[in-house]
Amino acid sequence: MSDLNDLPFQMRMFGQIDVSAFDTLDHDKHRMRRAPWSPYFSKQSISRIQPLLIQTAVNKLCDRLAEHQAAGKPVIMTNAYASLTTDIISEYSFPEGYDLLSRPEFDGEHYHAWMALSRISHSLKQFPWLYPLLDSLPSWVTKYTSSDFYVVIKQQKYLLQEAEKLLKQREDVDYREVTLRPSLMRSLIDSDLLPDSEKSAERIKGEAQIAIAAGTLTTSHALKVATYHILANKHVFDNLMGELREAIPNVDSPPNLQQLERIPYLMAVMYETLRIFYGVSHRLSRIFPDRPLVYKEWTIPPGTPMSMTAVHIHDNEVIFPSHRDFKPERWLPLDTNGQVLLKFLVTFGGGSRRCVGMELGKAELLTTIANVFRRYGPSMVLWNTVRERDVDTVHDVFNPMSSYEGNGVMVLLRKEGDY
Repeated sequence: MSDLNDLPFQMRMFGQIDVSAFDTLDHDKHRMRRAPWSPYFSKQSISRIQPLLIQTAVNKLCDRLAEHQAAGKPVIMTNAYASLTTDIISEYSFPEGYDLLSRPEFDGEHYHAWMALSRISHSLKQFPWLYPLLDSLPSWVTKYTSSDFYVVIKQQKYLLQEAEKLLKQREDVDYREVTLRPSLMRSLIDSDLLPDSEKSAERIKGEAQIAIAAGTLTTSHALKVATYHILANKHVFDNLMGELREAIPNVDSPPNLQQLERIPYLMAVMYETLRIFYGVSHRLSRIFPDRPLVYKEWTIPPGTPMSMTAVHIHDNEVIFPSHRDFKPERWLPLDTNGQVLLKFLVTFGGGSRRCVGMELGKAELLTTIANVFRRYGPSMVLWNTVRERDVDTVHDVFNPMSSYEGNGVMVLLRKEGDY
């Protein structure tokens, strides 16, 4: 059941095909390309980096939120969380991260660049000549004809420069002796699991694009959705805050990942967030290239694309009654109800092409929700935020997208004494 190929028509929607592990069509080539990623994103590796990388970034986010609280300025949490997730994945992927959280305002450029790629993904799928055409034009022409495509190209050129820089460092005679912080992209270049033909600048750029885009968008969307529903549902807020106060008596001594995973209601909030925001809203096609698939009384011929979307499972009233309601309680107790429902949670996909960053995403969710709400929960109120406009999925652009008229989830952190 694991020898599945991807559909070429679908993979065109990302502006590259058969370049990164994600958009690799052939099963065997995908397995080869994915192999160097797996150690970096294992549960053991993520548990090891959580106190150093993830917690450090979340601490910086909390410091920035304190500045907005002191100034009485509402925060566009969509941009704040995207800055956080971009910093984490870029720090993990390259010898130097982007450090967006150090900028005066929460940076929205990188988030909007990758959402721009999502917005044009259907056009790229239908018209494969569009990407090379716009890419060949002078940048000022591209900016005038397609502002979305312009920001995508700008990001891709930057990633190509970073890939070329890493490859150039590899040519130095003392490369192995130079002490550089480990990074995913350098590990791909150094990996014995990949032949040199798989280590071109274009290939490394392609892997970087998928890592940064996926690492930025998916978890920031999840955090945005979680923040809205926690603040919009008093019983959820009260239950979560009660557990967090008991589990984290001192906000200056945050728990590690294993300790966070022992907080039942926090875990239930994470699972319900993963359910209600879907992860990817688009249908993910797979092909059995050389044998038929038998399902009940039907036989599906070899080479037939098959697809499904998480939306149809996560919104299924039989599995998840009152599916539009944010109900962490449905996952409790975790060892009974939670284990049953986990079989139907397909946020990260499944099988050999399951999202390699699953453990990182879950660790980011638990660490961020626990720290942000333990420190600022009572001061946080929604600001000019409407569920139907700013939260709910309205468009499928591979990533779930809210209304074009939306502001993103906005929060005001009230000063002590004002609540």
